[in-house]
Amino acid sequence: MTTRRHDEVIGADTVARATGRARKDWFGLLDAAGAEDWAHQRIAEWLVTEHDVDGWWAQSLTVGYEQARGMRLPGQRQDGTFDANVSKTVGAPAEETFAHVVDDALRTAWVPGWQVVSASAPRRARITDDDGARVVVELAAGAGKVRVAVQHGRLPDVDAVAEWKDFWRAALGRLADRATDGGA
Repeated sequence: MTTRRHDEVIGADTVARATGRARKDWFGLLDAAGAEDWAHQRIAEWLVTEHDVDGWWAQSLTVGYEQARGMRLPGQRQDGTFDANVSKTVGAPAEETFAHVVDDALRTAWVPGWQVVSASAPRRARITDDDGARVVVELAAGAGKVRVAVQHGRLPDVDAVAEWKDFWRAALGRLADRATDGGA
């Protein structure tokens, strides 16, 4: 899997500039406080209440600390699961593309076996398969095109992430073909 670690995504200079301390200094403070035995929420709250770290940065530092101390893998959520996220730009208007997501006949042509749970036209739909997998499909409109993003959550491991990313890349390719061909 190609998910990058926190320290690969957010540079040391950025952390220091935004929080007033270097990442290694934060991690040293957390180690001294016994944070290796704490839950995610407690670590983030401690950073906010004891050191006045902004909430977003407290979450970010917490994820970085958990990864550095082997408490969490890159890409892993608090509950231990993973998400597969894939997106594709489709050369059709959002309304037309959204129809391919929510209309049963149109959706079956690009992703058979999935049903709509809820939808907010033309921006978001939640779909599920017979096995109970849940996916959020979001559309962001541009000039005559739309970015379609899929988030497939609650995956058990990094291997499942890779498999589902491949699945959704192919599915979004079929969606793009269908939407730009007028549903053919």
